[in-house]
Amino acid sequence: MGALTPVITGLTTLTTAISAADRLIGAGRDFARDPYEEQRRQLRAQQDLALQQLGAQQAQNEQQARQEAERERQTIAATAQAAEQKRRAALRRAVARQRVQFGGSGLQAGDGSAEAVLLGLFEESEQDKTATGRIDALRYAALDQSLSDRQALNVLQRTQLQERQALARIASV
Repeated sequence: MGALTPVITGLTTLTTAISAADRLIGAGRDFARDPYEEQRRQLRAQQDLALQQLGAQQAQNEQQARQEAERERQTIAATAQAAEQKRRAALRRAVARQRVQFGGSGLQAGDGSAEAVLLGLFEESEQDKTATGRIDALRYAALDQSLSDRQALNVLQRTQLQERQALARIASV
């Protein structure tokens, strides 16, 4: 047993030295670590959250805008249908009134001049219908453009936020 004591003492000393060296290496690693690494990680997490929140808010706003646009489309269509019914009713009344006038003056609806007058009424009514259709088409186009503009603005805002975040990350290095 006497011969083993110096070996055990040597192993204990070696183990103690290895443990001390390991602590020094660990301390060196801690010292070598970037002290701002945790701050950059937190900044990145905050930026990711801000980007997600912006995206969610924009998606909600776009959904609301699409719903409003659809309601506006339905309103335009209902107004156009009501206007068309009024136009046809007015045309029927005008044709009936004109026929009564023709009958009172002795003209028949088949005469050339009477027919020309009636065709003029129909033509005028069709021009009104065409003009109303163009106005409605412009309203629809304005709704589509508004939605498109909103989407483009959202893309721009997201891109600007991402660029500001990238600059903040660069500045924090």
